Amino acid sequence: MKVLFVYSDISGAERYGARKFYSGLGSLSAVLKAAGHKTALLYLQHELSPDEFAAQVAEHAPDLVGFSATTHQYPYIERYAAHLKALRPGLPLVCGGIHPTLVPEQVVASPAFDAVIVGEGEYPLRDMVERLEQGRDYADVQNVWMQRNGEVVRNPMRPLIADLDELPYVDRELFDYDAMLAANDGWVDILSGRGCPYDCSYCCNPGLKARYKGLGRYVRFRSVGHVMGELRALKARYPIKTINFQDDTFTLDHRWTLDFCEAYRQEFRYPFWINTRVERILDEDVVRALAGAGCAGIRVGVENGDETLRANVLKRRMSNDEIVAAFDLVHRHGLKAYTCNMIGVPGETPDSIRATIDLNRRLAPEEFQFSVFYPYPMTELYDISVAQGLIKPQTTVTSYYSRESVLNLPTLTPEQLAQGYERFAALQNELALKRSSPKKHRLYTCLLKLYGDDAPRLQRHLDALRKLRARLRGRIRRS
Repeated sequence: MKVLFVYSDISGAERYGARKFYSGLGSLSAVLKAAGHKTALLYLQHELSPDEFAAQVAEHAPDLVGFSATTHQYPYIERYAAHLKALRPGLPLVCGGIHPTLVPEQVVASPAFDAVIVGEGEYPLRDMVERLEQGRDYADVQNVWMQRNGEVVRNPMRPLIADLDELPYVDRELFDYDAMLAANDGWVDILSGRGCPYDCSYCCNPGLKARYKGLGRYVRFRSVGHVMGELRALKARYPIKTINFQDDTFTLDHRWTLDFCEAYRQEFRYPFWINTRVERILDEDVVRALAGAGCAGIRVGVENGDETLRANVLKRRMSNDEIVAAFDLVHRHGLKAYTCNMIGVPGETPDSIRATIDLNRRLAPEEFQFSVFYPYPMTELYDISVAQGLIKPQTTVTSYYSRESVLNLPTLTPEQLAQGYERFAALQNELALKRSSPKKHRLYTCLLKLYGDDAPRLQRHLDALRKLRARLRGRIRRS
């Protein structure tokens, strides 16, 4: 059979600058191909009309269409699937991914889909496709939910895949990977494991752990040898420049991390980046090993500079001093640092936004990310937002990077949120100036004090001054 995957990343590629590789789809495709099936991908970068979407699906002539849905993109997915179902009622439409796994009741209620896959989808999808190819019913396939005769069939979930080494390497050709790699300047995204043990109140991991309760270990790593084997295969096939590990907490198991660093150091010279946490990067032996293996930098979730809010609301229990110590350690060993931050969380105030900016200024990361908080289903902060009546009625945000909040916060006005967003944006320019010209940065710091820490207003005035100077130079040259 031929399976067409549909991945909606509307507006995302514009933000990133290029399409991205998603390991989940790559793994599904690899398992299907190993079973003798064919796969293709329709990657949606821009919003299409329903008829345009249906026409693109028809070009692939699939036997089954598998939609992968995130929370932000689900409205697009459901709309396209509904139109396709109306045009081709006999074509099986299946929905899976993080959103259906967290809120399957919502997705299975939609008449657009013939089935919903809840949880790890490699083997359930393979079994469904094989049943369809053989003309057999798939109503009892584990992990599959569907509507039958006016009732919802909720099949039990199979155990989590205990040994990730049993899975084939992810299928990158599904994504036209040569073109993708060129567009992403040789950055190769890779996962060494699955799951995260922490219980951050804004994250999907606690909800996923609850969904998988009793089904095996939630946090699993591939063996170092398996990861090295995939890296060798990548090296033989693609012009790599940088390896980008996308695991939530790459340094969770220090023994695994040290073994990986030793193996990688002996064989590869590509710089690599990782995600980690402050608690798992305070060990100097680990940081030294990462540096020695060629790690170029780390990404760490700081999230908020107010220690009380960060601990009590976000469930991130590390002190600012520990964060500073971790970043000092990382910089001392020559690694770059990248922080992830949120504004507009429940309990946020102008002072806490200012504390987050001040902490990032103190950490001086080479890069940082900031976004407006969004309450995802099956997270603790979603439940709190609902219980406190914070969510605006009939408000949707279709991008993770939207500047708009879906919350009415009694502690923060929309104007204050917008001002905080602008100050974060100005901080990017400030830190870039600090790296490029310490002398100019010192002058900027003095001016910022005179402006009462109003960085956006200072930036506007500096930009106006630069434009004025450019016009004057032009007049002088013409005279």
